[in-house]
Amino acid sequence: MHGSEVRVGIDLTALLPEATGVDVALVGLVRALARTDRETAYSIFVNREDRGLFAGTLPENFALRALSVRPRAARLAFQQAVLPIAAVRLRLDVLHSPSFILPLVRATARHVLTIHDMTSFSRPRDHIRLRRSPLYLAAVRASVARADVVVVPSRAVEISIARYLGAAAAERVRVVPWGVADDFRPDPPDEARRRLHRLALPPSYVLYVGTIEPRKNVLGLLGAYRRLVERRGDAPTLVLAGRRGWGEDEVLRELARPELRARVRRLGYVPASELPALYAGATVFAYPSFEEGFGFPPLEAMACGVPTIATAGSSLAENLAGAAELVPAGDVAALADALDALLRDGARRADLRARGTERARAFRWDETARRHVAVYRALAPAAAEAKLAQGVAEGGDACQAWRR
Repeated sequence: MHGSEVRVGIDLTALLPEATGVDVALVGLVRALARTDRETAYSIFVNREDRGLFAGTLPENFALRALSVRPRAARLAFQQAVLPIAAVRLRLDVLHSPSFILPLVRATARHVLTIHDMTSFSRPRDHIRLRRSPLYLAAVRASVARADVVVVPSRAVEISIARYLGAAAAERVRVVPWGVADDFRPDPPDEARRRLHRLALPPSYVLYVGTIEPRKNVLGLLGAYRRLVERRGDAPTLVLAGRRGWGEDEVLRELARPELRARVRRLGYVPASELPALYAGATVFAYPSFEEGFGFPPLEAMACGVPTIATAGSSLAENLAGAAELVPAGDVAALADALDALLRDGARRADLRARGTERARAFRWDETARRHVAVYRALAPAAAEAKLAQGVAEGGDACQAWRR
């Protein structure tokens, strides 16, 4: 490592074993940085459980540092107590905390914070108790206040930060959208049929991908699908793919209805390697989430050539407008009508396939990486000045002590 290199630390200890959108974002960013930036010296902090995550894929300017473990208490202790010490010892210019919370203690490193969404503030009832607690909300506020730069994945999140945390906070926000991986692309018909057979799925299905939790409004999707079944007996199977979240009791009760029991397939968590096939085989993709900071699943579905229905609000309207059918959030009747109309209209599906694949191409991981590197490098000179000032102060203290 040369003395002139910019040193950046990225904290990936928030990763979960079953990936959510935040996990996709964090891993995607590091992989894109590894492809595109061979000049910056990166320290990637991970839990010991994730030591093999990037096996054989990181270049020499990346060091994987497994200094924490996954249980929340241990991870928080690492984040607040160990990470600041590691930043000093590694002489980091920039420390990037890409999951809502910064360490309370800062030294000479400049701090970058990623806020993925503001739904803990805007829709607290849709979160577990911890994520809506006064302590957590205060920690997010304090982290935003201490950060040198706050990165958000959409203009919608920037607006929400200004609304809930004030215009002064929003002045340090940089909007950097995430990317859509190249794995998500349309399948040739023969390949799609082969993959469908492997997944034991019917030739036609409506697909939802995402965590089963209140904010994603799976209950609303089931209500719309039930209306669709009442209208037409040939309605395709509804396939739900995603990890179990919290508050799914109502979803389970709805799934137990006789008219849905035999028509809805629950796949649970689907590994990333199987997702492109799952998307590509769908006739329509439906994503009725109340609010999103970015929204990977609809963009991934569109990249695979799947006509998509989503909600008209938050980042979904920003990212999908003109390339997907958008309905008011929470409007079950409108969602049912959109599903019915799109399933009946082959020409409209073909139009959305073309528009969707084109729109998804605008979200490139390499561009996401480039813009993060620009943020890091812009902050590095300030970090270098702080280190120099600290060194001068320490040297002065030493001289005073020697004179005494």
